[in-house]
Amino acid sequence: MKNDFFHDLYMSIRDVRVRDCSAMLLSHLLHGYLSVYAMVRVSPTLEREYGTLQEIHERLREIAKELSKAMKDTSIELDERIGYVADLMDAYQTYSDMDLLNEALDVAYRVLTVDEQGEIVIPGRTPNVCRLLCNWYYFTGEEWCLKMAEEVISLHINNEDRLDWIRAVNNLRDFVDKCVFISMNESERLKDELFHMKKNREERYEGVDNKTYYFEVLAIQEYEFFTLCERKDLLERYTVI
Repeated sequence: MKNDFFHDLYMSIRDVRVRDCSAMLLSHLLHGYLSVYAMVRVSPTLEREYGTLQEIHERLREIAKELSKAMKDTSIELDERIGYVADLMDAYQTYSDMDLLNEALDVAYRVLTVDEQGEIVIPGRTPNVCRLLCNWYYFTGEEWCLKMAEEVISLHINNEDRLDWIRAVNNLRDFVDKCVFISMNESERLKDELFHMKKNREERYEGVDNKTYYFEVLAIQEYEFFTLCERKDLLERYTVI
């Protein structure tokens, strides 16, 4: 069933000029569109609501090119830049631009340094670092990345930056079937936080800042609901009664 509210928000987001957005807003836009792209790719009938895959792909390309500028801006705090590196790596899996990927990998290579003992040193235990480790594993296959990402989430997840932690958990779940490093209570708390984030903001869907923020949050919700329905449909189709 179509979510009319999300659809209306999506239509208004399409009018947002990416060149007028801050890097943080571009990040929200990127993740929102990645969720929408994933739904439309699985169910082409959704093109009537969200546009064609090609149109969404072009929008992602436009956002990624602008975001790449922030990734290289050394005046931006390192952890924030790491988040944009991870964003571009996420985007590459949908929008395959080797130039952008090489730029992201180059920055990631400089971020994940090696100490005198030959051990990998990561710049903190943040959700952005966790996402970078997951993406580094995706492109290199180095198992230590997943182990360190699990450690970051299991030991350092907190009540701050909940949306960033949700991004990190979703990244890691792409590679780990069961997130055994997160307790059941913590997993449920993350989901609950996602579905109630909008209650924690004084202003709601007015202004570009709020629209892009809630676009990502509601797109994740929509994608979660969509995949749940898809799994249920497959189960009903292939279960022998």
